[in-house]
Amino acid sequence: GASKAVHHNYHLAKYPYICKEKELSPLAMTKAKPIDWNFSITTDLIHFDIEPSEGNDFILQKKEGRIHLVSPRKKFTTDEYFQKWLRTVVREILRKEAHRLFPTIVRHWAEQTGLTYQQLHIHQTKSKWGSFSGLGNINLSTYLMLMDRKYIDYTVCHELCHSREMNHSPRFWQLLNQVTQTDAKQIGREMNNCVKSWYESGDPRYTIISGK
Repeated sequence: GASKAVHHNYHLAKYPYICKEKELSPLAMTKAKPIDWNFSITTDLIHFDIEPSEGNDFILQKKEGRIHLVSPRKKFTTDEYFQKWLRTVVREILRKEAHRLFPTIVRHWAEQTGLTYQQLHIHQTKSKWGSFSGLGNINLSTYLMLMDRKYIDYTVCHELCHSREMNHSPRFWQLLNQVTQTDAKQIGREMNNCVKSWYESGDPRYTIISGK
């Protein structure tokens, strides 16, 4: 029969990460806020912010590990066409940083745990943080770059554990707890709650994830 992939959804059907209207309706979403001068992404792996300038050009700068989008004051607006372009820029930054960082992180945890995988694929997946295919491939979402390193590590370990347990049985959770030395399900809940808070507060991060 066909190989099946195990999806790492953290029970996201009841949370907004899935981006399905029928699942969002129970949540009271504040009107989505535009990306403004105060918007930044700050984790222990990435720092992105927007710097106003009096010039005419948008310039992406990377200095000392920090990424700055230098933006002309006179062109920076809440107009939806501009905001859509801005979200595309942020997604591309997340994509490039994920491709730069994730391979090393996955190799590290494979060596640490002795768990194996075939290939790593990185996509702009908004329906799940990661998955492990029947062919032994790990798939990770670029949107993990919005999270701190411990959540990326956890997701990688989650998928690696599927190389031994292709399900979410008690044995799987026991193995994952052993590998992460933590309460694995609690970490998953924290990730859910983070995205839920972005949705409910109208945080631009949610709009970036949802692809709108």
